[in-house]
Amino acid sequence: MITLAVDIGGTKISAALISDDGSFLLKKQISTPHERCPDEMTGALRLLVSEMKGTAERFAVASTGIINNGVLTALNPDNLGGLKEYPLKNIMEDITGLNGSVINDAQAGAWAEYTVLPKEICDMVFITVSTGGGRGNCS
Repeated sequence: MITLAVDIGGTKISAALISDDGSFLLKKQISTPHERCPDEMTGALRLLVSEMKGTAERFAVASTGIINNGVLTALNPDNLGGLKEYPLKNIMEDITGLNGSVINDAQAGAWAEYTVLPKEICDMVFITVSTGGGRGNCS
């Protein structure tokens, strides 16, 4: 299965088509819009994934900020173009015509690391430092 993976950060948005074996089939990156208008983010996402959506079978988005029921709320709205209650999952479904999931980027990192840890380790914390900072934990 081919996944359209998207990473939304404070300075850039990256997208890639990734096969089940983890190989990258195509990668693209653009600057994160900062015009304080949700339509700018939607337009940027639409542009970024336009040539990828026809190949993908699902999407997975990791983003800075709080993700609650598919809605992105930026802790620092200035980092993400003024987004406060942005329906990220619904917008990605509309743009791509695919089903998928959205998650906070630090939580995604925590989960990825947790899945490769030895089974006897049952608690861990993942800390990310980028344009902003964040953490995810598994226990």
